Amino acid sequence: MAVDSEGTLQIRGETGPGVPVRVQVADDRIKITSADETLGDWAVSDIGIRDRTEGFAIRAEGEEIVLLLDDEVGFAVEIGLAGATPRLARKVATAYNPEERELIELESNDTRTRTNVLAIAFALGGVMILLGGSLLRTSPAASLSGAQSATSSGTDYWAAFVFGGVLMVAVAFVLSLGKQWARLAALLLVVGVVGVFGYLISTTEVSASHFAAYGFISGGIVVGVSVLFSGSLRTAD
Repeated sequence: MAVDSEGTLQIRGETGPGVPVRVQVADDRIKITSADETLGDWAVSDIGIRDRTEGFAIRAEGEEIVLLLDDEVGFAVEIGLAGATPRLARKVATAYNPEERELIELESNDTRTRTNVLAIAFALGGVMILLGGSLLRTSPAASLSGAQSATSSGTDYWAAFVFGGVLMVAVAFVLSLGKQWARLAALLLVVGVVGVFGYLISTTEVSASHFAAYGFISGGIVVGVSVLFSGSLRTAD
């Protein structure tokens, strides 16, 4: 099938809206015109074409141009690039298979829902750790005089848990947006909190007045670790 589509062309590295063009693909040739001027007329086999996050990059005659088309699917199918990347394969599937389109939409919505639920759970873990740090700060042992008393009871760690809890809530918000780097941030954050809590337990005297604080902190850690190892979080985009 022949393809005749409107679009815009831009030399790679240049800024601006690009030049309005008409792109025709037929008999394994690509012709690009703007107004009455022919900008390019090449055999598909003589040029390099690759898919981008948006549009296509075409390398021809020593230059690389960026081509944005109204009919990306038709263009990709005609030049044999339809299954080259997940983005194009998905667009082709949704364009030619209504049932596949509905399935993809359902899967996307389900993934987003699970990601949001897990982000909320991660935020809840952060709130629990924050509350545990606050309880450490206000516990009776915190009012004891003398640096040794404070250190032995572990009350001087309260700020680390409050700060860690606040960061977990912030990272949970970013996770809900589907940012990939937030998954790594969440992992490092939980590892840090676990490290501080482990050091606290192993080097300080456990006081009965701190049981509630330790319970909230350990509960928040369990929630955070459970979210990270749930597997569903890794499906976020």
